[in-house]
Amino acid sequence: MLTKYLFRGIYVFMIFASAISLYAQDNLEKGMDAVNRGDYLGGLNLLKGVSKDSYDANLYYGIALFNTGSVKDAEKFLKDAIKKDDERPEAYSALGQLYTSQKNYSEAAAQFENSRKFLPLNKKKDDLDKSEIETIIKVMSAEAENFIADGKVDKAITSLTTAKTYDDKNPKIYVGLGDAYLARGAFDVAKTNYDLALKYKAGYAPALFGLGKISFKQKKYSVALENYIKSAEADNNFAPAFFEKGLMFYLLDKFTDAIEAFERYDQLVPGSPRGKTYLAKSYYGKGDYDKALGILDEVLTADAQYSEANKYKAYVLIEKKDYSNAESFFSLVKTEDLNAEDYQKWAKIPLDKKEYSASYALLDKALALDANDENTYFEYGKALFAEQKYAEAKEKFNKAIELGILNVAAYVYSGISDFYLNQFESGVQILTKSIELNPNIASAYLWRANNYAGFAKNAEACIDYKKYLEFEPNDAFSLEQVKKFCGQ
Repeated sequence: MLTKYLFRGIYVFMIFASAISLYAQDNLEKGMDAVNRGDYLGGLNLLKGVSKDSYDANLYYGIALFNTGSVKDAEKFLKDAIKKDDERPEAYSALGQLYTSQKNYSEAAAQFENSRKFLPLNKKKDDLDKSEIETIIKVMSAEAENFIADGKVDKAITSLTTAKTYDDKNPKIYVGLGDAYLARGAFDVAKTNYDLALKYKAGYAPALFGLGKISFKQKKYSVALENYIKSAEADNNFAPAFFEKGLMFYLLDKFTDAIEAFERYDQLVPGSPRGKTYLAKSYYGKGDYDKALGILDEVLTADAQYSEANKYKAYVLIEKKDYSNAESFFSLVKTEDLNAEDYQKWAKIPLDKKEYSASYALLDKALALDANDENTYFEYGKALFAEQKYAEAKEKFNKAIELGILNVAAYVYSGISDFYLNQFESGVQILTKSIELNPNIASAYLWRANNYAGFAKNAEACIDYKKYLEFEPNDAFSLEQVKKFCGQ
């Protein structure tokens, strides 16, 4: 009897073990398929519980980890794949892509060389099966990406041209060529190649994304955004399109749309501190400082040295007027990671404390990084204006205007400076321009009225004081001025 039950137990266990094995194998195959389709998050979830006792399990899990932002873990599993089988090309190539993302171009090149050793490049195209051709194209396209990133565009074109001899209708090759010519600034040739990619695969997300990059380089921002949106719609798993779409909305101050795009990017690449930081920046732009701080704290918990998160935590703390903590977070940012905008923000701390020299010193650092940054001149002008150095302030505001600043406040500040310098006619001219650019800035009418009054243009002053009262109907000063200049 005991023996009977023992064998029955062993039989049930064997069936159970067999079922687990089949389930694991099924998940491995499904995970590999998801990764090959570009659904890296889906692949990651399928492969997470699969035993890493094979080359493919380690390889595909490593690729999924890399493309969802977990770079350190990805490196481990890709190296484990090589330990399982060091005579296959895919893991070397994936490692090469990983090192490219870290800007370690020489190490990436070494991995692509290793990968090439195990490609069937000595065979003729007709002697290769479909999977062998696909592997050759994947490796050479990835190698070309590394060459482009390293500034070796000719080598990239050579790799891709070689790849084209194996399949002259593969859209990945034409996207690679588009990227290469884009890096060279040859926009027309780049577009031709992206268009060829779309010819061979309609709605190919990387090609639409490439067209967006051309438009962005040409400063055709609305067209760039349109192509990024098309790219994201073509492939809901193509993370780069969501990031660039979010970035465009962020630059256009459309923060709600930016948040939506960056949230999708964060879903696709949850291990990316850059994605989370831009999500926080969008909440910051929207004025939701507590939400921004929560996301930044999440990033800094994972990596306390991440520069972008530290600097944007400083930005948020400045808005909250927590200056001592803001400066401490700025101090954690490497000097080489600070840009002109960062120094502009930092300069607001001493300015608010009326420590003008310290503010000027930070703005000088901003100008040293970019002598043609119109926003630095604007912020410099506001600092000088606060210290009542109106002549110097006007000079900075006018420089910002000369450089094409979009912020109409620069014109208004310049006109106010003119008033304090008794240059009333000049003040009227610049404030008139500000009103033409944006007729909804109340202070422009008030200060144009003041300038008109300065050289006895009473009728004109009357009109502008009345216009200002449409915005601020209870302003005591303007009410008195209307009585004085309008006889009312």
